[in-house]
Amino acid sequence: MNLQRFITYFLFLISSFTLYVRLSRRWACFCQSLTAINITVQQLDKVDREVKMCWHIGGGHYVSVTSGFRCVNFRKWFQLRDQKDPKPTRNGIALNLDQWVRMRKIVEAINNDHPLLATALPCYMQDGHLATFECRECYPFLKLA
Repeated sequence: MNLQRFITYFLFLISSFTLYVRLSRRWACFCQSLTAINITVQQLDKVDREVKMCWHIGGGHYVSVTSGFRCVNFRKWFQLRDQKDPKPTRNGIALNLDQWVRMRKIVEAINNDHPLLATALPCYMQDGHLATFECRECYPFLKLA
């Protein structure tokens, strides 16, 4: 059920061209993180190993893997004005490890069936990318003085 919700979540984001461009950049960031996510997931099985990793995939969206939770967590994050660190919202989904294995196969199929997504580049690799800290896709929580 969670895997179906995850796919629905991604398809919902493709509702307009602007969102499609944003999603393709996030998809590219996500795909670049797959190897690191897989390595981290494998470390969850090591009892003496503390695991806490988080990957930014664009905007306020992150993928995380943490010891004590045998899942891959996709979440939208937010930051209150008076706080330093962003916090995860309830908007997102957690895939258990079996669902994560299936998800990797689905990602491969999506990349095979949709070459535009497979060849998409992350925001920071795009021509005409904004100055480093001005890009809200790359730095959604940066507060400049």
